[in-house]
Amino acid sequence: MGIVELIIVLVIGVSISNIISHFIPAIPISLFQILIGLILALVGGIYINVDSHWFMLLFVAPLLFNDAWRFPKRELWELRGPILGNAILLVLVTTLLGGYLIHLFIPQLPLGVALALAAVISPTDPVAVSAIAKRVKLPENVMHVVTGESLVNDATGLVSFNTAIRATVAGSFLVGDAILNFAWMTFAGILVGAALGAAIIWLRDSIARFGLNDVVFHTVVTLLIPFIIYWVAEVPLHASGLIAVVAGGIVAKLLNDRQAGFQPPEARIMSVHTWEVAVYVLNGLIFVLLGITLPSALHNIFRSNQISNWAALYYGFVVWAIIFVIRVLWAYGVQWGHRWRHRGGQPSFRTAIISGLTGVRGAVTMAAVLTIPYYTNKHLAFPGRDLDIYLAAMVVIISLLVASIMLPIVTKEKTRHDFTQPEMDGEVEEDNTKKADLSELQARIWITRVGIQKLRDSQRDDNRRIVYELIARRQKTIRQLKRKLPNQDDQQDMISDKEQELREMALQAERDCLQQLLVNEKISPTTYTIQARHLDQVMDSLESHQRYNSQKGIAYWIRKLRSMIWVWLSDQSSDKVSQESDYAMREMSKAAIKALSEFVSKQVGDTVTQRVLRQSAYNLIVVYRQQIDLAKHQDSFDQRELDDRQRLELELKALNSERDMTQQLYDQGRISRQTTVNLRQFINYAETSALVGRNEE
Repeated sequence: MGIVELIIVLVIGVSISNIISHFIPAIPISLFQILIGLILALVGGIYINVDSHWFMLLFVAPLLFNDAWRFPKRELWELRGPILGNAILLVLVTTLLGGYLIHLFIPQLPLGVALALAAVISPTDPVAVSAIAKRVKLPENVMHVVTGESLVNDATGLVSFNTAIRATVAGSFLVGDAILNFAWMTFAGILVGAALGAAIIWLRDSIARFGLNDVVFHTVVTLLIPFIIYWVAEVPLHASGLIAVVAGGIVAKLLNDRQAGFQPPEARIMSVHTWEVAVYVLNGLIFVLLGITLPSALHNIFRSNQISNWAALYYGFVVWAIIFVIRVLWAYGVQWGHRWRHRGGQPSFRTAIISGLTGVRGAVTMAAVLTIPYYTNKHLAFPGRDLDIYLAAMVVIISLLVASIMLPIVTKEKTRHDFTQPEMDGEVEEDNTKKADLSELQARIWITRVGIQKLRDSQRDDNRRIVYELIARRQKTIRQLKRKLPNQDDQQDMISDKEQELREMALQAERDCLQQLLVNEKISPTTYTIQARHLDQVMDSLESHQRYNSQKGIAYWIRKLRSMIWVWLSDQSSDKVSQESDYAMREMSKAAIKALSEFVSKQVGDTVTQRVLRQSAYNLIVVYRQQIDLAKHQDSFDQRELDDRQRLELELKALNSERDMTQQLYDQGRISRQTTVNLRQFINYAETSALVGRNEE
């Protein structure tokens, strides 16, 4: 398989893992990616030989740069003590103490190799923790410390790892040389990274001042920064490219924010989203590559005469337990130190356990361990290479599984936080956060209803069909959001059943009308059969709890193809069947509207159920009115152009009203600052989507 085909296969594997994770959110996506890699290796026979230099350059460098670029400056500064303690001191303790204990329990690993293993599994993975944190409520400080330490401990752990690997490859481990090498790689890396990060941003902005203010240019330069910094630090200077990338990311972010007002807004948006896609693919590829590499490592380990299969599994749990215990004891000791210095509260061992569980290992660990060379300078096989890869993979998998299972149990509280959105830099949550009584989902529903009301107010005879279309789209969004709301009680289930009966009543009115049209010879048997099958499919979709107007999938096109064949086999022209179908659809929709209107007139109470049912009936009436207008509509190029302009105008009016309501909710203290940011971001994205590609004079 060629390199291009291989890349396509790997990216497809990452995409498939995302689909699976969407339906099984309780399991971290990383485990699905590892499983896909295993399948590719065992079934597809794919084998990849990882080159350490290229792997670090193409995978680890951009991941670390992105972490440095995105991490909030306020949390990084306020929690600098715990973050630096975990990122530097804890990593060194884990490397030295953990490496010695690993060597003690697993004598097959030389001390230098054991130290390298302890160093490479010391960095934590905030991406995996964030995925788990969507389901549980973690203490905010713990979450920020884990994210902040991962920014620095990746570099610290990997420098320690590289130092141990180089010593093993050279065949000797001298403490003095190791300290000097560590110091040079660290400090030189910081200086080189900071200087190059500042220089590249300055050069980009200088070129932009001469008129090259191009969106693609800004994005490409930002993407190239980590690769340039890493290569310069590693190749000519033999410093740590990883530390250089982190330092360069922080400095570049600070300078970029200062010049934010001089950059095209679309350049910033494109750059952010391009990085999101790149980081997502790189993270996924690393775990897929881990799955591909595992069979080879497992095969060599399980065939080894020096270690039994059960012993190999036991060693994996022992290494994870060593790292976990060290992290828990460290977190508990930090609490005692804080209490002794600041006269704080009683240390909590539960918080220490949570801190230990959040120490999930992931992408960086696997990216680094796969770069262990095959041979030493004496052309001997690198001692314990397969065992190191196997144990690192076991630690990654066990830490993911244990965190997924134990964190919800230990925290005992579901989260309301949305870790998928970035937090505001440099701003502190105000007191109105404490008074906020609307969650983000509830606020989304609220402002969407405001947008619907704005559309109703803007309705005229010439834009009625477009208004119905946009209202129906927002009503569908509200239904989707309501299904995501937590704590759905029995009353909500009863309302759902009543709404189901309401839709079935409207469909029955359509079916009765269709039969009457056939009896009165208003339509032919061919048209009747086509429309009756359509009603059957809609009814089936309701019984399987699918959305009412979600017929545009595979079943829709199968129905269209079957209808075309049916018309072709009959003795009627397709134009006549089409005209009869439009007429039948109008009459059936009128019958459904009449039935729904009669139902609404009987709902005279003011209970929650009756109010919801009246609203649901109105929503269905809007959909049927839209169908009537569509059946009447004569399509043409000029008409489509007019529709597009009206649709854009109405959409922008609705979004502006939603933006104004968002500000009102925040001013009233109904929503938090972070919810306000997320809602504004969502509205801005919707507005950008409506405007993109338009070029009107």
